[in-house]
Amino acid sequence: MTHPHDQLAQQVTQALRDADPDTLITTLHHADLLQGTPAQHISNLKPILTAAHRDHLSLLRPPADFHPWLHTILATNLDGSSAKPNTRNARISTLRALYKAFRRLALLTGDPLIDFQNATAERADDPLPTRDDLDRLLKAAHKDPALHAAILLLWHHALPASILLRLKWSAFTPDEGTLLRGDLITPLTPQTEAALTRLHQRAGYDPLYQDTHSRTEDLRMFPYDTQDALRLRLRQVTRDQGLPFIPPGMIRRAALRDHPGTPQTLGYTRDKDYRKALRHAQALVDATRTP
Repeated sequence: MTHPHDQLAQQVTQALRDADPDTLITTLHHADLLQGTPAQHISNLKPILTAAHRDHLSLLRPPADFHPWLHTILATNLDGSSAKPNTRNARISTLRALYKAFRRLALLTGDPLIDFQNATAERADDPLPTRDDLDRLLKAAHKDPALHAAILLLWHHALPASILLRLKWSAFTPDEGTLLRGDLITPLTPQTEAALTRLHQRAGYDPLYQDTHSRTEDLRMFPYDTQDALRLRLRQVTRDQGLPFIPPGMIRRAALRDHPGTPQTLGYTRDKDYRKALRHAQALVDATRTP
């Protein structure tokens, strides 16, 4: 009879062979072998598994040139653009956690990432995109209802991209213009509410027939499977319009500067944390102003 531990190891190994990050991360998370947000781990791991499958490389038995190969993979997003240092470090952090889980399952004994050098982290005071650039991006994205709504949730409500990708229509209450994010009900700005309503109607909601909301509740709001997919769509729009590329994280960081609103609007459950974030945002603005 197969021991449960051995059966789990077999499931994990098969998910690796299939380059299936969803099954791999979900299986380890359910077994309490991996902490953190599964959706974020899946997003971080997908480029690595995809490349390993393409190059016929085993992550359990990595070759001698594993580190140079990994540096190359981490440095590039799925759309071909260069990954930012913090993105590379987030991906390697997930891989480190994965290898720790593999060791607990006795799938390997050593650590393939010993002496692997992380990228230098981005400075917290890197310049934010200008409000003018963000307004132009929003205008350029208006023809794409999904991207338009996503940008507004990032910019007006500082919604983390990892949460945005998991949203279903059950989180949106059209009659109240609110969005459930974790344990907090966020009142939406009129512009964001209008964008979500437009997208919701495309998903099948009709405000004249309230039962249509229940029919959409289990549907995902956005078509992006990973953060790389969202970045790719942003890059396509900015490239076509001759605009500077602004990744989701930078759009979100501009929320406190441009749309401070209220703690609930930006997802803060404690006023103390909100005030601290406001002070930090103001410090960034002050640091980037021309004397």
